[in-house]
Amino acid sequence: MVFQDFRLFPDFTVYENVAFAQRVVEADKKVMKRRVMEVLSQVGLEGKARCYPSRLSGGERQRTALARAVVNQPVLLLADEPTGNLDQKNAEEIMRLLEKVNRQGTTVLAVTHNQELVKYMHKRQIVLRYGKVVRDLAREGLAYAR
Repeated sequence: MVFQDFRLFPDFTVYENVAFAQRVVEADKKVMKRRVMEVLSQVGLEGKARCYPSRLSGGERQRTALARAVVNQPVLLLADEPTGNLDQKNAEEIMRLLEKVNRQGTTVLAVTHNQELVKYMHKRQIVLRYGKVVRDLAREGLAYAR
């Protein structure tokens, strides 16, 4: 899961924040090191592995959170307002990274209020109102009774 507020451990480096997910599944230390650095490279943070979250920009913090979420190659990734605390440039970067994760085989479900970003991505859109689906744009724009 990727959260809007990053949920990084402040006393862990970028590397340690991402490696935490590997430790939870008891990954082999050699595999862990290789995999963490591979994922940090994919999100453009290989040079920030020894930095602490307080030294990162919002975009870098979100990329760290994304790296932690995908390091174990999940089947499903939930992203709760993953761009909510970011400027448009960083928001688009995060969405491109989520798209890349999706192309690698992970189903990505992102929740956002950012309509511009939704239009930019050209992906399936399911619109909810008060917890009910009111529109599903992958199904020929079908609208549902309220």
